[in-house]
Amino acid sequence: MTDIPNTHPDGSGETVLDAPDQSVDARETFGIDLDMQIPSFSEKDERVPDLDPAYVFDQDTTAAILAGFAFNRRVMVQGFHGTGKSTHIEQVAARL
Repeated sequence: MTDIPNTHPDGSGETVLDAPDQSVDARETFGIDLDMQIPSFSEKDERVPDLDPAYVFDQDTTAAILAGFAFNRRVMVQGFHGTGKSTHIEQVAARL
């Protein structure tokens, strides 16, 4: 596990969310043809990657990742180095 405290870094002592507290629509949020509600967070902290509004999501890979979140299952994303696996995960995380 990590040693990152579950409080805001500004020292206010306010607790950050440790579980999703809302849902987002996959079609609306990711621009893919998928009718699914995905658990998400209403607040983000410094650990959330920057959102790239120009990022285009691959339908099949995104559907698999989102199904993993929606049903609390592990998902393996594989491919050659430099093909965007990490970026894909980062952009999903940036929107959730």
